[in-house]
Amino acid sequence: MGKLGSLFLNVLTGGLADKLLGFMERREAVKLATMNDEQKRAYDERTAIRDDALAVRMATSTFWEMRLITFIIAACFTLHLVLVTLDTVLTGVSWNIPKLPAPFDYWEGIILTSFFGLTGTTMLARSAVSTAVLTRRNK
Repeated sequence: MGKLGSLFLNVLTGGLADKLLGFMERREAVKLATMNDEQKRAYDERTAIRDDALAVRMATSTFWEMRLITFIIAACFTLHLVLVTLDTVLTGVSWNIPKLPAPFDYWEGIILTSFFGLTGTTMLARSAVSTAVLTRRNK
């Protein structure tokens, strides 16, 4: 995205992105400065685990197997949601679609939200923040 993306982000947010990033960087620096050695080790371990998990996701994101599994999981829950919605909304339709058995009844909403809501939002936010941070570092 580069400088043009950073400029667009700043124009779009009225400079709020730069201010927010500056605040986050200062807060992180203060947090790290006030940690004792044990807390810093734990922080470094959490960061390493998060980085490793991201590396695995990035490395496997293009595998057709991962895409197939993701599609199947999303399709099952999405189909159920669509059928329940149609059964509920349309008059004259009485399919009586049952709720999913436990624990899927609980996890259905969380899974759908993570696939369609959080995933897209998180990717957009990470992209914007990464671009802004890289642009700030390259100044």
